[in-house]
Amino acid sequence: MTKKQCPLIKINQWFDSWNMRDWSANDGPGEPPKEFYVGAMKIRTLRRLAGVDVRDIRKRKANSLAPGYQRGHDKERSETIARYIRYGYPLSTQKGLDPHEHKDLVNPGWLPTAILMNIIPRGGSREQDGKTIKIDDKRVLSIVETYGNCCLEYPANVDSDKTWKFGNNELQPLEIIDGQHRLFSVGPDEDTGDDYSVPVVFFNNLASQWQAYLFWVINVEPKRINTSLAFDLYPELRNSAWLERGEWIKVYQEHRAQELTEALWRHENSPWRDRIELFGNRIEGHVSNAAFIRSLTASFIRGWKAETDDNMSKIGGLFGSVDKAGKSYVIKWKRSQQAAFLIAMWNAVHQAVKKSSASWVLACRKADSNIGKDQNPHRLDPAFAGIHTLLGTDQGVRAVSVIYNAIFQIQHEKLGLSEWKSDAVGEPSTEVVSSALAEIQKRRAVLSFMDKVANELINGFDWRTSSEPSIQDGELKKVQGAYRGSSGYALLQRELMHVLAKAKDPEISKAASDVIKLLSWQKK
Repeated sequence: MTKKQCPLIKINQWFDSWNMRDWSANDGPGEPPKEFYVGAMKIRTLRRLAGVDVRDIRKRKANSLAPGYQRGHDKERSETIARYIRYGYPLSTQKGLDPHEHKDLVNPGWLPTAILMNIIPRGGSREQDGKTIKIDDKRVLSIVETYGNCCLEYPANVDSDKTWKFGNNELQPLEIIDGQHRLFSVGPDEDTGDDYSVPVVFFNNLASQWQAYLFWVINVEPKRINTSLAFDLYPELRNSAWLERGEWIKVYQEHRAQELTEALWRHENSPWRDRIELFGNRIEGHVSNAAFIRSLTASFIRGWKAETDDNMSKIGGLFGSVDKAGKSYVIKWKRSQQAAFLIAMWNAVHQAVKKSSASWVLACRKADSNIGKDQNPHRLDPAFAGIHTLLGTDQGVRAVSVIYNAIFQIQHEKLGLSEWKSDAVGEPSTEVVSSALAEIQKRRAVLSFMDKVANELINGFDWRTSSEPSIQDGELKKVQGAYRGSSGYALLQRELMHVLAKAKDPEISKAASDVIKLLSWQKK
C-alpha cells in the first residue's frame, strides 16, 4: 500500500534520576519511552486517522468506539473552537454576529499548542465491550528513522478515499491523549485545505497508564480542570498508585461523593429528593450530607486491593476499581452514569417497600402515616421515608450502599456493567442524569438484579427502629436498637448480607456467600 510521510523531530527526554525506580515491578505500567516525536499535520488528516467520525450517535449506541475515544465530549466547546478557527476572537464567542457583516472583527484562529497522540503499533489491540480488537495491518502507522531523520508513515489514501471510515470492531491507529475538542472542531469530511495544520506530539505505543499520567500533569496539576472531570476522562487515574501516595485520590473520592449526593438530592426521579440535609439541618427520616458522602466513599467510591488490612478494599467500588482476575479493573462510567445507577438502585428499594406486605412494612406505614410534609415531602411510602424505618438513617443508607456495591462488584462481568457506554455527556446536571437514567432503563439484566436484591432485603429483614410503637417486646427492642449508634453500621451490613445469602435466587445467594467469605463475615 502506498504511504505518505510526515516529517518528525525526535525529542529525547530521559533524566538519570528516573533510573532510581524499578521499572520492572509487576504493579506498574512498565518503563516509559525515552523519546517522543513532534510534527505538523493537516487537522483533517489527523482527525481521520484518529477515527473521530465514529462519534456518530447511531454507531456510539452500537458500541463502536475504541477505548481511547470513549471519553466525554463537550459539543458546544468544539463548536466554539470551530468558530474560533474560522474567525478568531472575539467572533468565536459572539455567535449572534454574522462574520460577513463584521469583517473588521475577523482575526486569525491559531492553535499553536500541540495535540498529543499515541500511535498503536502493528499487532496492537485494545479491549472493547469485553472483546479484544486488533488493529488492521492496512491501517497501521509507523515511525521510520533513516540516517537520523524521522517521519511518520501513514496510508496515502487517508485523505482521498471517501470510504475511509472506522466501523464496528475496527481499531483506530491513533489515540487522543489530549486535544480532542480541537480535533472535533472540524468535520471528518470537511476540507480545511492544505494550509491549516496543527502541531502534534506523537508517542509510540504509550501504555494507557502513562497516557493518564500525562493528561494529569498537563491538565490537573496546574489546576486547569477539576479532579472529578479528570477521573472521568481517564478512569485509570481512579486507582493509580502514584496518586494514592498523596491527597488526590481522597480529594477525588470526596468530591465525586459530593456530586453524587447532590444529584440524589436534586433529581426529580430520586427517592432521596429533598431528603438529604445539605446544610446541616436535623430532620427525622432524613440523612445528612456528610453521612451520605461517607457512605459512598465507604462503598462505591474506593479502590480495590488484593492484599490489605482493610477488608472492604478487597471488595473495591464500582465507581473506583474492582477485582478482575486478581487485578485492579476500572469500570469506565462517567458521573452521570454513576448518579443514574444510584437513583435506579434506591428506586428499586423504594418500589420493593411499596409492593411489600411484610409485617414491619405494615407497622411502619401505620406509625408514620401522618408524618409531616417536611419529613416526607414527596409522599413516598412511610416504611421507606418515615421516621421509624432504618432506611431513613445513616446506618441504613450505609448498609444499602455497601450491600449493593459488594453484590454488583461480584456480578459486574456477568451483568455487563462495563458494556454500558453512555451518550450522557457533561456535568451531572438534572438533564444529563435523566439521559443516563433513560439508558440504564434499557439494561434489563441490571435492573432485574437490582429489583431481586431489593425484594430480598425488604422482605427478609425487619427494618424497624427500636422506637417503632408496635415493638413492645424488650428483647426485640434491644435487637433493633443494636443497629443504631456507631456499632450498628457493621452489624447491619453483616446481617443484611446473611439475609441475601439465604435468598432462594441462586445468583444472589452465591454472590452474597462469596462476599461473606471474602470479608470474613461468617457468623460466630
